[in-house]
Amino acid sequence: MKYNKGLLWTPFFILFLVQLPAFAQKKAPEIADSLIGDLKTAKEDTFKVRLLIHIAETYLSINPALGVPYAEKGFGLAEKMNYKRGMANGQNALGLTIGDSGNNEQARLHYLKAYELNKEIGNTIGTINNLNNIGRTLQRESKFVEAIDYFFKALKVAEELKSDAQISLLSTNLATSYYQQMNFSRAMEYAEMAVKYGEISHATSNTGKGLMLMGAIKMETGDTLGARSYFQKSLKLYSDLGDQTNVLMTLGNLALLEYPDYRKAITLMLKAKKIADKNGPASITAIANTGNLGRAYYDLALVSPSTEKKKLFDSAEIYLQRGMQLSRSTNNLANLATLSINLADVESATGHYKNAVDHFRNYIKINDSIYSQQSKNKLAGLEEKYKIDLKDKEIAINKLELGSQRRTQIALTVGLALLAIIGGLLWRQNRVRKKSNTILMVLNNQLDEANKVKTKFFGILSHDLRSPISNLINFLHLLKNDPQMISPEEQAVNQQQISQSAEQLLETMETMLLWSKEQMEHFKPEIRLIPVNDLFEYLQKFFSHALPVKINFQNPEQLVVSGDENYLRVIMQNLTSNAIKALKNSPDAVIDWKVRKEGNKTILTITDNGPGLNAEQTKSLYNENDVVNAKTGFGFHLIRDLAKAIHYRISVESQPGVGTTFVLSG
Repeated sequence: MKYNKGLLWTPFFILFLVQLPAFAQKKAPEIADSLIGDLKTAKEDTFKVRLLIHIAETYLSINPALGVPYAEKGFGLAEKMNYKRGMANGQNALGLTIGDSGNNEQARLHYLKAYELNKEIGNTIGTINNLNNIGRTLQRESKFVEAIDYFFKALKVAEELKSDAQISLLSTNLATSYYQQMNFSRAMEYAEMAVKYGEISHATSNTGKGLMLMGAIKMETGDTLGARSYFQKSLKLYSDLGDQTNVLMTLGNLALLEYPDYRKAITLMLKAKKIADKNGPASITAIANTGNLGRAYYDLALVSPSTEKKKLFDSAEIYLQRGMQLSRSTNNLANLATLSINLADVESATGHYKNAVDHFRNYIKINDSIYSQQSKNKLAGLEEKYKIDLKDKEIAINKLELGSQRRTQIALTVGLALLAIIGGLLWRQNRVRKKSNTILMVLNNQLDEANKVKTKFFGILSHDLRSPISNLINFLHLLKNDPQMISPEEQAVNQQQISQSAEQLLETMETMLLWSKEQMEHFKPEIRLIPVNDLFEYLQKFFSHALPVKINFQNPEQLVVSGDENYLRVIMQNLTSNAIKALKNSPDAVIDWKVRKEGNKTILTITDNGPGLNAEQTKSLYNENDVVNAKTGFGFHLIRDLAKAIHYRISVESQPGVGTTFVLSG
């Protein structure tokens, strides 16, 4: 089972970042009260500074905002004593508590002050913490490139110190960053590194985060069994530690694996919500769970009986709107983008199309800002810079080792090294040139395809929107300028024509919107099992006005189909509409919708007893190059594109004077 990043929601739960406080965190939030009790007897000395900061950091797993006053008091006391290490730790604690409360920009200022203080007193471990925490604030704002720069700087210092625990923590943040950039191979590399160094240093929490990331990567690449194994290992570690925040996170990931059993997934998410409500409903992980609950209720609504749909859609909207509110307060762009597309789905499913379009536009705007090509290029440059730094360090070590060898050996080694460098530069230059040519070719192909889409789109606009709009305008002009000329009988006929034109216009617009979205780069259909009776019920309601045309629906085996429900609705709606048009002048007009199984395939057919199509008309339906209108088969061209997107095939069988059958198989 692979989770799509287009319409399906991104699994928020793995988008965590590891914080590095000034000293080790305690696992039990309940100790906050006892620590506060210790303040009553504490003297105005360095111990009290450390105690105040410890209390502030303890509140990170409960409610970060409650820790802010203690961090301020700790820094103030340290400043009064000119206790530089305490001042640095106080600034770091302020950054942690303020940042986790949603003010990332203010948090960065505190981290920078802490960094300068730690650098002044030579506290290298402290500088690693500060650099990492700056990266965390940038990451939360989806500023991936800047965040990774700080993570690499911190990792370089940690490797020089050979600090296994900190290497593990920083590897986790880098793995998370690459995961967010959808570079799963690099993400897995750093996740494995996090687990390795976490086990070496006995940092169980770090090991758990690495395992969780590995599970998330397996989930994204379709390895459900592997994902479940890593998540369960992570859950056991965190449960043993009493780390409720990460228990919540792991439960969320396990919930995603239950799809398409939506009720089971919701049960796990609600269990996670209880933990979030108790330990901090405004945390990043809690916000993620809120958004995922909204999506799960939406997905459940789509496959539930009509009597349950409204209640489930309402629940979906409540959770998604709550997630939007919380994400805005923390300026989490990744969450905002995902929640926007999910809200667009809900609004569309409930018939609020204007709201759906607004949410979709917001999604496109945010998504484009996050995943720009410029950012990807900068990211690659940062990674290369890190590699060069490591290479320089290795060269320096080699030079020291060569100090005791003979001059001839040094000269030979240097010469070979220079040749290798020159060869490497030439190889790199050639590789870059080839890569650039490949990218240019891809861009040209994309441009050609975009021009084809644009041509088809405007061809459709020029033909199929003009006719119904013209009918509406002509009648309205006549009604306004000369109403006496229209008899009651003519008014009734014209009103019928207006109604038909409006319906035709709506039908055309809905089809074009779905088709145009399908042509977009990041728009992917959402594949799931759909009861055929739900599709038939939709068509029956939509064409309830189609008299005197009789529409029969046959599904004796109560079959289900696999596909995107919105796509299938539009396809079947267009096929039915075209059949009704073909039967306009036919007596005893009948349309038959049937469904059957053929091996592993489900076959949907629609048959009419209309005039049928001749060989030339049938051939034109399959012509890829024609820009045609409704009369010449524009609907078929569009629905054929939609069918391809969900791996369906449409074929037609027709005989003049007998009727036409369209076959939809997938």
